[in-house]
Amino acid sequence: MTAAARTTSVKGQPSRIGGARPSHLVTTGGVGSVVDLPGMSVIVRGTDTWGLERAEVIDEPRLLEKVRHALGPQVKALRTAPWDPQDSDDPWTRTGVPVSPFPRWLRCPRCFRLGPLDPPGQFELIHRSGRRPDLAKWVHATCQQQTQVRDVRKRACLPARFLVACEAGHVDDFPYVDFVHHGREHPCPGPKLTMRDSASTLGPRVNVRCLECQASRNVADAAGRDGWENLPACRGRHPHLQRFETCGRRLKLMVLGASNLWFGVTASALHLPQGQTTADIVGAHWELLGQLPNATVVQTVVDGMDVLRGLRTVPGEEIWAVVEKVRAQGGPDAEEVDSDLLTAEWRLLSHPTTDREDDDFRAVPTVGPAGYEHLIEQVVLVSRLREVQALLGFTRLSAPDRRELAPGNRLSLSRGAPTWVPAFEQRGEGIFLELPEQRVRDWAESVTDHPRIAALRHAFARWSTNRARPVDHAFPVARYLLLHTLSHLLIRQVALECGYGSSSIRERLYVGTPAEPASGILLSTAASDSEGTLGGLVALGEPQHLTRLLDQAFDDARRCSSDPLCAEHVPQDPSETLHAASCHACLFASETSCEANNRWLDRAVVVDLTGDGLAFLP
Repeated sequence: MTAAARTTSVKGQPSRIGGARPSHLVTTGGVGSVVDLPGMSVIVRGTDTWGLERAEVIDEPRLLEKVRHALGPQVKALRTAPWDPQDSDDPWTRTGVPVSPFPRWLRCPRCFRLGPLDPPGQFELIHRSGRRPDLAKWVHATCQQQTQVRDVRKRACLPARFLVACEAGHVDDFPYVDFVHHGREHPCPGPKLTMRDSASTLGPRVNVRCLECQASRNVADAAGRDGWENLPACRGRHPHLQRFETCGRRLKLMVLGASNLWFGVTASALHLPQGQTTADIVGAHWELLGQLPNATVVQTVVDGMDVLRGLRTVPGEEIWAVVEKVRAQGGPDAEEVDSDLLTAEWRLLSHPTTDREDDDFRAVPTVGPAGYEHLIEQVVLVSRLREVQALLGFTRLSAPDRRELAPGNRLSLSRGAPTWVPAFEQRGEGIFLELPEQRVRDWAESVTDHPRIAALRHAFARWSTNRARPVDHAFPVARYLLLHTLSHLLIRQVALECGYGSSSIRERLYVGTPAEPASGILLSTAASDSEGTLGGLVALGEPQHLTRLLDQAFDDARRCSSDPLCAEHVPQDPSETLHAASCHACLFASETSCEANNRWLDRAVVVDLTGDGLAFLP
């Protein structure tokens, strides 16, 4: 399933210019992100410009309540991206996600002319083959090197490769004109810029020259720690909302496509089966059922909505009686929402039962791997699961902390207070591993003052202080290191055999709270279709397979192609690195798999690399 990316249509030309997966619009290319389409670069517009006629509501009460807690009670729904399979190939479709060209400076590959899209006339959008959105392109209408070439055959102009951003999250086009003419006594009467690249062993040689006054400057002058001195102050631009606000902060040079240009602030929750009594189901869907006027309407709604299928065997009068009783009580009892959405999941996964199953959740315990009783207390095969993930906002330059929903630099998805947020759901399968709590607790207490643990704790303090965030002294460093490192070791091994790529396998770590500690890992994979996946991951949870995978994982953990540098790495002042013995060769995973941005990893807590009793395994 894809959602069309559409822009304001030029007269006589289609509006559809590309497509994206619904999950992409939440995880890596959501509102405010710069997306590379085949022929151009665009920014995803705010949610207040999205059409909701084809945006379906996703039912997940636990996640919705968490979103409301972070964004306000005005949030009424989680919605998918607008999508309609009936007109998905229509080049003039009005269903889709609005985008705008960004950056708005382009470079001609033939004459090297550098210029903005505004005012119109210098560049022209060519998109006359609507069913091939990848052919949409901007061309240099006045290029002297292509005067005899038809527009459809002209080479596509490239988006200018530099942007500027500030710590407040504003992003803007690079100020090419001001940058090139900085310090000149007289302003240039009519700037005409070109951009040329040249190879150099001394650094980047990207020269911007004005053909009118012959002023020239290397973009490298704007790079580095002091590059802001050669740039104007931030003018507070939010291109995804098409507005400006007062700012004045220092600007930072950014390269188009940089990974720190957009970090999504997301929340996710696994579907947990609701209670099977009529009162439980009515309470779970009270916002819908509590608004209905009589038993006849209740029966019609129950018959027409799949999420209420558990009530279809109950007479309408009986359902209405329960609704009236709950209304007389002032509504259903409010359930406490766990601060990290994980406590209820941990309780069910660690104590699976057939009494709490439905079409979207099935979990069955199995025999643990032979020889690893000291490491694995329980293995649960989750043959069916459903995960819903919602986008609450985003940050630039610095990523939010683990499951942090209200970072100080979070940017809004819309101009006003949002009444809904983008979300997507996936169904799949997984393996849940529970570690012996008492042994994990004893080990964590014994290594609290170990130099490697202490070094990471100090690095965390520096990391938090440099980002103006309070230091979380209660964060269980040792416990999280153990679970996270073991998770990454298994992801790398499982990906070799289960039929899914490593980027398709996600981790979900359960560390609990001081009052209710937990030690669990859920490795899952999912697909956006209604049937989910095919059992390749669950099969590896059987004891004969899991034993082999653990053997291989720990054997690989004892060595790395980057040793001894990797094994001996420990963050030292002033480093903010939040990992020790780990690198791309041994532990790092893709950003779609890791929930902590490859932080909190150290092979030494799993296998003996130090010889001083730090390792959890004997």
